[in-house]
Amino acid sequence: MEWKVKTFDQITRDELWAIYYARVQTFVVEQKRPYQEVDDVDFNALHIWAEEDGQLLAYARVFHGQDHTTFGRVLTTPAARGKGLGKKLIEKVLEEIDEHFDHPRVEIDSQDDKENFYAKFGFKAVGDVYTFHQTPHIKMILEK
Repeated sequence: MEWKVKTFDQITRDELWAIYYARVQTFVVEQKRPYQEVDDVDFNALHIWAEEDGQLLAYARVFHGQDHTTFGRVLTTPAARGKGLGKKLIEKVLEEIDEHFDHPRVEIDSQDDKENFYAKFGFKAVGDVYTFHQTPHIKMILEK
C-alpha cells in the first residue's frame, strides 16, 4: 500500500477520476445524498489517499478554514472497509496537517454516526447536531 499526498495541480487525470469515482460512490450513491459533491474546495485542498495496485482504498482532503484547519470527504472504498484503514487514514491526515498547516486547531463537520470514531483521536463534539447535505452532522474540534 502506498500513501499519496498531492495538491490539485499535482494530481494526474487517472488519479482525479479515481478520487471522484470513490467520492460520488460513497457520498452520493451509497448514502443516497444528491448534492454537488465535486466543488471548488478541491482546487485549494491537499488530497491524501492510499492505493494498492493502482486502486484507491481510502481518501480525504485537507484545507484551510477561516481560523482553523479542516478536512473532509473521508472515505474507505467498499473493498478496503473493515481492515483498520480508516484509522490509518486519519493518522496520516493529522500527520500531514502538522507538516503543512499552521493552525493549532482542527475543526471538522463529522457525520453524527462517526462522532465516536473521531473522539478516539481527541476530537470533541461542540454544539448540537445539524443537517448538512441531508445527513446529521456535528462539529468537532481538536486543539493541538
